[in-house]
Amino acid sequence: MNIDKDFNLMVGLRIREVREVLRMTREQFSERCDISDSFLAAVENGQKSITSKTLFKICSNTNISADYIIFGKQYGYQMDMIMEMLGELDAPLRDSAVRILSEYIKSVDYIKTKQQTPKLN
Repeated sequence: MNIDKDFNLMVGLRIREVREVLRMTREQFSERCDISDSFLAAVENGQKSITSKTLFKICSNTNISADYIIFGKQYGYQMDMIMEMLGELDAPLRDSAVRILSEYIKSVDYIKTKQQTPKLN
């Protein structure tokens, strides 16, 4: 087992996951991050590694933590993705998404409260 190849593949798969969650083509993602399409394809397939400069470009242009890209740490990743997706929306759609999310959270809190309330016989 080649540790470098395995590491490159894991980093590449995480980058691909970020790109797919953002619903971007390789061309769109590479343009946004100022890297070539062919280099991005090689990275996503684990054939090439990224430099710290490329990591910075990817993280700063997608608002994704370097900890997630390098270590796979999930903490904060979901929040990063939500913020990035909301940021892609225009103001009216973003307001609607925030209202929907707010109502969802209220519903979840209500269900939790109901489940924790002891029933009197």
